[in-house]
Order: sequence, then structure tokens, then C-alpha cells
Amino acid sequence: MKPRVLIASLALIIGLLVGWLLITPPPEEIDTAQVKITPKSQTTPVAPNPESGRKKSDHSQRRLGTDPNALPFERIIAFSDQDALQRFLQKLKHSRVRILGQIDTLNALRLGFDDLSHLEGLGLDPDDLQFNYPVSIPEFLEIEEQTGLVGFGASALEFLGITSDNSTWGQGVRIAVIDSGIQAHLALSENVQHINLVEIGEGATPNSHGTSVASLIAGNHPNLRGVAPASELISVRIVDESGSSSSFLLAEGIIAASDAGANLINISLGSSGDSPIVRRAVEYASERGSVIFASSGNEGTASAAFPAAYPEVHAVGAVDAQGQYLNFSNTDHNLSLTGPGFEVRAAFPGDNVTSFTGTSASVAFPVGAVAAIMTQSDPAVSAQVATQILIEHANEAGAPGTDPEFGHGIVNLGRALQRDTPGIVDLAVASQTYLNPDPANRNSGGLQVSIENRGTEPVFQSSVDISIAGDFFPVTIQTLQANERRVITIPAGFGLLQREGQLRVQSQIDLGENNRDVLPSNDRRDDLILLSPDEN
Repeated sequence: MKPRVLIASLALIIGLLVGWLLITPPPEEIDTAQVKITPKSQTTPVAPNPESGRKKSDHSQRRLGTDPNALPFERIIAFSDQDALQRFLQKLKHSRVRILGQIDTLNALRLGFDDLSHLEGLGLDPDDLQFNYPVSIPEFLEIEEQTGLVGFGASALEFLGITSDNSTWGQGVRIAVIDSGIQAHLALSENVQHINLVEIGEGATPNSHGTSVASLIAGNHPNLRGVAPASELISVRIVDESGSSSSFLLAEGIIAASDAGANLINISLGSSGDSPIVRRAVEYASERGSVIFASSGNEGTASAAFPAAYPEVHAVGAVDAQGQYLNFSNTDHNLSLTGPGFEVRAAFPGDNVTSFTGTSASVAFPVGAVAAIMTQSDPAVSAQVATQILIEHANEAGAPGTDPEFGHGIVNLGRALQRDTPGIVDLAVASQTYLNPDPANRNSGGLQVSIENRGTEPVFQSSVDISIAGDFFPVTIQTLQANERRVITIPAGFGLLQREGQLRVQSQIDLGENNRDVLPSNDRRDDLILLSPDEN
């Protein structure tokens, strides 16, 4: 080629390159503004997911999906093995996707990005990606005011049947509190193992929630004693100073607690999101012998929050000092137990004391109770066996049998610990509820009175006088074995209940001359049954 032709060709090529650069738009500017995350449990409407507002991501959005309740610009991915995880990590080196967290036990990553197209470029299967949901301290929504409630104050232990020195209960039992961290307090031992999965901002004050929960389990001060003061606490901090966390951090916390040898795990946190990574963490911990309890939530809904909603987790609801169901406590057919959850005295940082209300408080009591049963049984029993003992000896409440408001019943540790002590006679009117008749058979419903033998001896020839709006119905119970329940149904009062909207009922137990009840206060019950709105 002649020199003049070569120069002309080069000039043409350079011109084409310059023209291409001039017509190509600059890279999209990355929005680095901080996004405020509003947990679903708050009353404010959920804002649209910012991911959906980027035109560039329309195709990625259709393919990879979005969830307005999840944390924006984040995904979780779990791999089948470590080799697959490592291959993906190599691929990430050449992408704009960031690693925000890693759980090697589950071969899982927490990914952050600025646009869904960045994930699209990695060639991922959408079915392998999970959303990361907000997890937070349970909040109270606007619910109907409940009158006549009685707070616990310092009476929670007595309510549970603890009447003697319990300072050595729980010795050697390791209990993980997955929460906002446990701060130093006069009522708590200094021998607390700390696992901090989130750091608190410089100059910020850690959230007090975890400290309050821990004191209900293992407080060891004479004026602020927990259920199992001698138990060993593991503080797993996954909640920041604002009270917020995420599914990924919760899963990481459960794994860390289990790996640290926790016999029991207390989770006084909740989420509206069903997270596969949390499910896997729960399964991992359960398989390794950890028993998990979690708060049902404070939104007053008909389903427990996650992780309490999982079948492997014992969901706990709340009652007041009279054993009344608290209407903020989420109900669920999976509910395990209920415990003290209204104005309970608990530790507050700075060696202070606070009044603690919510299912966050109530879940701590069965956790401490299981630890007590483990060590006070002869011989000692596992956390799984102790949990079953606690459930079997819970006080019947609400509708007969397991029900969505009370689960298996209200925690009664004293009864569980005395299960093998002979000579205890204690019959109780456990509950009075009304079963509406089937429209096809008006005699199928009626007042249901649950009589429970909470003692350790069978009771023969007892009687119950039942009054429905002034009409008396005497009933004889031939035999009631220890720990047995009997439901008496009286098909009366439905017409009055419909007309008046309420029905006064009373029941009184008579054990006869040969039996002496150790707790006569529960031999009588007086209730005003109200017609529920959906029955009008």
C-alpha cells in the first residue's frame, strides 16, 4: 500500500472512532443516596421499591423480580457447595455487585448492587436469588384499647409458680439472646459471651432491648431476678441502635448461636418476610440440638411473625397478670405457649429498671423455664425434653385444647417442677368459653368449662356448680387424673348472648370433705363472655 493511501485509511478509522464516542451516552450515574428502610410492622404505608423506578432495569425487574417489603438493592444467594460459592466469588471480581455478608456454613452471600442489570450480567438463575427482609424489634400497631388489664411489676416469678430460692437454676445451660446486645448491668453476670455481627455507630447508644430480655431470663439481683439466674448467656448482636436488622443477619445470628453451643435460643424479634435463608438456619440449629423460642409479634394479627411462624420454632404470645390474652399479641395455630407480657419489671442500661410490655418480654419466660427444668430435674434432662415437660404442664386457657390465642396454655413452671411430687391436690376452673351452635343443630354449642387437675394426685367425686346468667347446672366428675383436663359443655345461654351481646357465667369447684386444695383461689371463675363482632 502506498504511504498516501495508508494515511487516508488511518484518518478514516480515527474519524469513525471519534464519531462513535460522540454519539454514545455516558454511563448512568450511580445513585449513592442513602435509602431509609421502613419495616412492614410500622403503620406507615410501604413506599414503592426504588429498584422499580429505574428504566434501565425493566427487563431485569421482570426476570429477577422485586418485593416492596424487602430491603432494596439487596439479594441473598445460597450455593449447593463451597466450590460453587468460590466460582461465583471469582466471577464477582469483574462485576459491580458487592458482597455485604457471607455465611460459609450455608454457602450463602448477601449481595448489594446499584441496579438490577448488574445482577443480570452475572447470568444467575432467578430461582436461586432470595430477598433480604427487614427484621426488627416488634412494634405496636393501632389496635382496639383493652381495659381492665393488670400489670406484673415484680410479680412475674410468683405468677410462674416460683416461690423458693431459684438462684442456682439453669446452671450450665447456655442461652443465646439474639437481639441488640446485652449491656453491663448490676442484675446481670459479667460472664457473658459476646458475638457482635453488627457494629454500633460511633457515638451512638446501643439499643436497650436485648439487655431487658436477658434480665428476664437470667437476672441475678435480689430485686431483679430472672427465671434461671445461673444460666450462661451468649449475646448475639444483630440489631443496630435503631432497632433494625435483616433476614441475613438473623440467619447468621442463629448459626453463630448454635455453633457457640447454645442449648436455647431466644429471638425477641420479628419480620413479615418468609426467608429461605432463615429457614435453613433454623433447621441447622435444630438439628444440632438448639431449641428456639421466638416472639409471636405485637401487631394483633392472625399470624405470627417470622421466625416464630416456622414449625421448628416455639412461638410465644403474651398475657397480663390475670392471665388475660393481650390483644396486641399475634395469634397463630402454630402458637406454643403464652407468658407474662404486660408491664414486667426488667433491666435497663445504666443499672436502671424499666416496665417492659410485649411478646418480646413474654418469650423470655419459657426460655428461662426450660433452663430451670433442665437442671432441676433428677436426672437432668435435655432442652428438648424440658420443653415438652413445660408444654405438657402449661395451664389450660382460652378455648379447650390448643388454640391460636394461648397455644398449649400459660407457662406454669412451678407445676412442671413439682410434677413428680406426691400429695398435691389442685383442681382449677381453667377457662370458660362459648362455642356457637351449628346452624343445622342449635344444641351443638354452648358454654364450655374446662376443669384441669394441676396437682399430682387423682381426684374422685368432685363437683362443679355452673351458673349461666343465674341458672345453675350442677355437674359431678367421677375421676380426674393428675394433669388431666375435662371439658363440660352446657347447651344454654345462646339466645341471651345474641340478644344482650354478653353473658355472665360462673363456675365453682367442690372437692368434698376428703380433699384439700393447695390453691383454692383457682377453684372459682367468673367471666363476662362477649359476642364477637363476626357473630352478630
